[in-house]
Amino acid sequence: MELQGITIDFYDKKTCGLLPDLCLKWDIRYDEIEDNEELIQYWEESLNRVLSKTDKVVSGNMDGKSILYSADEDAINIIKEEFKELELNKINYEDIIKCENCLKNDYLEK
Repeated sequence: MELQGITIDFYDKKTCGLLPDLCLKWDIRYDEIEDNEELIQYWEESLNRVLSKTDKVVSGNMDGKSILYSADEDAINIIKEEFKELELNKINYEDIIKCENCLKNDYLEK
């Protein structure tokens, strides 16, 4: 099954290219991207807003990346609204569930 949503890679400096306003105080010479408090706060607050509006999401951490996806059209629109700075990606559900204990929310497993 194909899902749509977003992935934020907290170990890839290219993430700041996608969200430059969140990296204004981040110094590439001294700081690791995963230490960027503004980026972490953006993820956590946006994720919480999505979860307050829908539970039809698959979210968690996989290979150092935070993921938030859904196959539900209403949930996809909520993700798009809350993460409007980012472009939605597509991923296969089968690829996500291969990773044990990676998912915090998985409405498809119910």
